[in-house]
Amino acid sequence: MNPYLSVVNQHVCFSALLLEQLAECEGKSTNRLQVLALAQSVLLQLEISYRFYLREVAANYKCRELEQIQDVDTLISALQSMGKHPAEASELANLEQQPGSWLRGLLSACHQVMRVQSEQVSQHSPIAVVQVSSDQDDQELTAERLSDWRNAFLEVVERHRQHMLEC
Repeated sequence: MNPYLSVVNQHVCFSALLLEQLAECEGKSTNRLQVLALAQSVLLQLEISYRFYLREVAANYKCRELEQIQDVDTLISALQSMGKHPAEASELANLEQQPGSWLRGLLSACHQVMRVQSEQVSQHSPIAVVQVSSDQDDQELTAERLSDWRNAFLEVVERHRQHMLEC
């Protein structure tokens, strides 16, 4: 059995638990930082799920050095080096590049979370102070949007798993 299957499922489950809490907090007049923390936590669990899913695909196609698979490009390179060109990897690459796709949105949001903008860092202090919240982040990472991304990811995973079982 593929060891990554259960890891992917676990992180998807974590995202569902966090989404429930986020939806509850959004419905109340809750601390904005709590809402942002939950939203970013859901987002990062989805990204972790996706990264492990890339390794799951690699393992299904008998790639070596699975820990080297960090993104769809390294997955495709590993598969091509074995003479394999599975549709699953191509679809994921297309989704990453397609403007407006759920996967591009998810990865872009992760990139934004991990980026510190220069105006957020205080230049007047020997200890850098970073602003942890912005209105733009709050508007983009809603429970509804994150739930849509999660559902789209699950649809792709379930379809791919079914196809990989048949092969």
